[in-house]
Amino acid sequence: MLYPVLAGILIAALAGLFARLMVPEPKPPRAAAVLAGFLGMLSGAPIAHKISADHEFHAFRPESTIAAVAGAYVLLVLLRLVIRRFGASEERRLFS
Repeated sequence: MLYPVLAGILIAALAGLFARLMVPEPKPPRAAAVLAGFLGMLSGAPIAHKISADHEFHAFRPESTIAAVAGAYVLLVLLRLVIRRFGASEERRLFS
């Protein structure tokens, strides 16, 4: 019973790290990428369900994994924009 939960956590973390690879330089921190993977899986799956009515969220289906990567990518790009736009000065940015 615990293995599907651990596998879902692993897939979400990998989705975040894969999305981190697609974000242009400078890269966000790995912890932010993993968190974006979790949030991307939570937000990407309902969006995929709305687009494709027959889609059911399941971490091991390719559609859910693609939705998690896409959601994580969007979150990382938004995070990058917010930090660069409203962040501190040049020398205090989290990633520049």
